[in-house]
Amino acid sequence: MTLFAANVFSQRGFEGMLKLHENKDFFRFIKSSAQQDLSEWQSKFISSLILNLQSKNAASNELINELLQENHREMNDSLKMLLYETRMKNSVHLCNYKDASISSEFILNNYSALIDSSELADINNSLIIWKAAENLGQQIVTFSGDSKISTKRDLAGLINIPVKCSGHTEDFVFDTGANFSVVSSSYAKKLKMIMIGGSFEVGSITGKKITSRLAYAEMLEIGRIKISNALFLVMPDESLSFAGGLYVINGIIGLPVIQAMKELHLRKNEIYIPEKRNNSALTNLLIDGFIPVIEVINNNDSLAFTFDTGAKTTLLYSSYYDLNRSVIEKKYEPEEIEFGGAGGTIKLKGFVLGDLIFRVGTSVLKLDEVKLIAERIKDHDRSFVGNLGQDYMGEFSEMILNFEHMYVDFKK
Repeated sequence: MTLFAANVFSQRGFEGMLKLHENKDFFRFIKSSAQQDLSEWQSKFISSLILNLQSKNAASNELINELLQENHREMNDSLKMLLYETRMKNSVHLCNYKDASISSEFILNNYSALIDSSELADINNSLIIWKAAENLGQQIVTFSGDSKISTKRDLAGLINIPVKCSGHTEDFVFDTGANFSVVSSSYAKKLKMIMIGGSFEVGSITGKKITSRLAYAEMLEIGRIKISNALFLVMPDESLSFAGGLYVINGIIGLPVIQAMKELHLRKNEIYIPEKRNNSALTNLLIDGFIPVIEVINNNDSLAFTFDTGAKTTLLYSSYYDLNRSVIEKKYEPEEIEFGGAGGTIKLKGFVLGDLIFRVGTSVLKLDEVKLIAERIKDHDRSFVGNLGQDYMGEFSEMILNFEHMYVDFKK
């Protein structure tokens, strides 16, 4: 039996488009944009959101600034706040932390009444990061040819790559699901990373807040690639230690560095990074803020999954459960599902599903024993249908990530 998310969003026009965006139904949001009868300013507004998702950040900010200057009477405070939030995300990707700071402050000063307390705390924490990084030079990536980087799996089965910094070569986890690159406090010192700004709190999967710092590496070397001014969250050693210290993470290379590598071919024991990128007709990869989103086709329905090379297995979230509740409860018995990461693990109500057929790019695979969490995970699932894990990726000899032309594909 194949379960699938029905197309529950039938709204048309500007409000319908915004609802699709709010519910993270991004691929349907983009595909339906050309079919809408929108005014000029509405079309410009929707285009700014689409360009942001497609990592065309400078073009998105250009439209946003035009809209803010035009100050259309029809734009209420909620719409203006969405523009400032999008501008902030664009500016971070452009390493314009000064403008990210300005946008965050404007939201706090003008739209606080529209934001709940937890989101306000997140914006305040983010503002500490952007202010700390205001004077940091732009992250610059230099290629000196194609790179073939040997990889290995650690005790948790996660991909590790060698990273050179300040004369030391250390194994760091390679994780597209990490919004930021991360380093333990002791390794930040060992690698002579430069601390900037004060402390702030980072949310974890368990809801626990972890006090962290910010630092940057003047130069990282990964294969034949050099990355200058790479930002890292510096977390306490104990927050990256698991099973009583049997498994320890020293550092994580996250999305901001991975995305800057433009195109990566993940193979069994290596990552190949070509200096010259390849185009494709596929358009199945988006970036939602700092989260990679991949299009998964299930029974001809387009589903937005997060995309995390650090996850061992595919995981379905409460939005999938909400869409398929009656079918799931009829066929499966509820179970406790353990879910964890930095900050610990938690147990939640869920199910284990079978016989799910997914298509990603040109690849197709049937997955069994897919865990579904029926409860909403605070600050985590945010309406996404699920997260694609290594149980899908591992069935193919090669996974291609292209952040220049925004596509993902798998090869046998």
